Amino acid sequence: MPTGLKVVLSKRAQKDFDDILNYIKKDFGSLHAINFKNLVIKFLDLIGVFPEMGSLEEHNTSMRAFVVHRRLKVFYRFDDNRLIVLRLFDTRQHPDQS
Repeated sequence: MPTGLKVVLSKRAQKDFDDILNYIKKDFGSLHAINFKNLVIKFLDLIGVFPEMGSLEEHNTSMRAFVVHRRLKVFYRFDDNRLIVLRLFDTRQHPDQS
């Protein structure tokens, strides 16, 4: 696969990721958490190569979003040098929750 943009998680996105992984590990076990982590990492590699694959957000056209898994939506923006993951959002939450 061709190399792409450098993918960086914001502090908030890293906290989101850690919280989601801890929840999965606690409720479903380590194997599910590892599988989910690998899925997210593969997705982050993919959007680094194809950053325009996410849809533009209506309320903020400088931000893109992509549903990685039925319960995970990733919000990000990018420029010529890097892609910044802003949030990893559990879709079971209300959008106004932070």
